[in-house]
Amino acid sequence: MDTSPQTKEILQRYYDGLSKKEGWQSLLSEDISLTGTVATASKGKELFVNNAFLKMVRDLKVKQMIVENENACAVVSYDLVSPKGKHFSSDVAEIWNVKDGRLASLAIYFDTAEFQKALT
Repeated sequence: MDTSPQTKEILQRYYDGLSKKEGWQSLLSEDISLTGTVATASKGKELFVNNAFLKMVRDLKVKQMIVENENACAVVSYDLVSPKGKHFSSDVAEIWNVKDGRLASLAIYFDTAEFQKALT
């Protein structure tokens, strides 16, 4: 059975909610995993919700999304504000997996050198 439409809808709701800063947390599974180009991999909804990157998001634009059944890849352009108040942008490749109608895992990839430069 093709679950692509359900996966796409869940991701659209996640990105809409993240942009509005409301409602996106309810789409996460309790044991969601976060891996990829991150300081440390994490597992669990609370760690995901409290991720430092998400706290810097001021706006976002999904540039492209490819969905196949319960797997998806999105290229997202984020407008961010560092803890020191510096505004910058970052394009991020996000690879998702959806299970039982919830976001189960996310692997993110971005230019870490440019990101670190923006934080200094």
